[in-house]
Amino acid sequence: MNSEKKIPINLPGVLKLAGANNLTIKQYSLMFHLSVSEIEKADEWFLPTLFVGPELHFLHGANMNAPGLLIPDANQKELWLEGGFGAEWDFNDGIYNVLAKKQQSIAVQEQGQAGRNKVILGAIGTYYDLLTAQFKYYQLIDLLAQADTISSQIKVQVDAGLRYESEYLLAQTSYSHIQIELANAQIQLMEKSNDLLNILNIDTNALLMSRDTGIVPLQLMQNIADTSMTSYNQYMQNRPEYKGMMAELNAIQEEKKTTTIGMFMPKLYLGSMPDGVLGTFGSPYNSTYRVDGALLWDIPLGRIFYAGDLKMYNDKISIQQNDLANFSNQVHNEVNNARAQIILSMQQMKTATTALKQSKLALQQSIERERLGTVLPFEVFQSEEFYVQAELDYLTSVSDYNKAQYAMYVAIGNNL
Repeated sequence: MNSEKKIPINLPGVLKLAGANNLTIKQYSLMFHLSVSEIEKADEWFLPTLFVGPELHFLHGANMNAPGLLIPDANQKELWLEGGFGAEWDFNDGIYNVLAKKQQSIAVQEQGQAGRNKVILGAIGTYYDLLTAQFKYYQLIDLLAQADTISSQIKVQVDAGLRYESEYLLAQTSYSHIQIELANAQIQLMEKSNDLLNILNIDTNALLMSRDTGIVPLQLMQNIADTSMTSYNQYMQNRPEYKGMMAELNAIQEEKKTTTIGMFMPKLYLGSMPDGVLGTFGSPYNSTYRVDGALLWDIPLGRIFYAGDLKMYNDKISIQQNDLANFSNQVHNEVNNARAQIILSMQQMKTATTALKQSKLALQQSIERERLGTVLPFEVFQSEEFYVQAELDYLTSVSDYNKAQYAMYVAIGNNL
């Protein structure tokens, strides 16, 4: 691993890169742009269609009088210059389709924010896991070096007849065990680095390494004791998932109106028919044109007798309302889990802090006895092992605490 290219990174860098590079977040952004385009497409409903161009007519016999020229033997030209417009306004489909598309666009935007929160929250958790794995890896490297030194010293003493061979064998066993632990730590470090590279969408074979040399508890959430239903409802309403689901529900309700009050809205047609609108090209006679208009109501008998569309929209609304109820339970669960994790991590940090102080004091006393020559075999090395484990326990508890802080921050409706 020493020969691998290493890329230093810290938490602010992770937050920035995750928001800018992650492909899932980019996908939500592209979907939002598509929804905006769909709104613009839906807004086209009130614009007419224009047409213009030449038209070739072949007229013979009595048909030569079709344009209205009452001269029997008139030579009617066959080349017509045609232009005009045609427009049909479907007030029912046009109005409610635009309103539905706007709500769907809001839903996509909120879903994108929810996806962003999920991605960045995952990146934060992976970064803290990387930091913990990195700390463990380098601590084990130092511990392995000490184990090698101790094993070599005991070997010299065994050869000199000052110690038993069993002590050397125990030292070698300890050294081998740390080697295995170091290999496992290296695998874990590489896995966490690859996971973070994937989240950040960084195409490289390099190894991500944290710049942070330590970790401190965050204080994103000051008050986590409020468990009232009012608070839970507010948490849910703050969440982008809820806002997106409500927008989807509103979109369905707008579409449903096409089968209810929208049925009473007519279609309006106004335009010209392609029948020589401007008359003949170069004709000495007056041009002719034609304008048509109509106001029509559709009467769908299937809607009256079966109401299939109406029933489908009602079913979609019921499904969406059920999804909202499920999401309410999900918010309760996420908030409760994050709160419990924060409380337990605080207790773990307190215990780990005490253990760290005790192991540090024990190590100092063992080193002092070693200087005086009264230390027991392996006592200093074991004290060092306990101290390293205490440091790792403290780092893990702080890491879990910080991840829970971010989880709580998002669970109650804040955005990352």
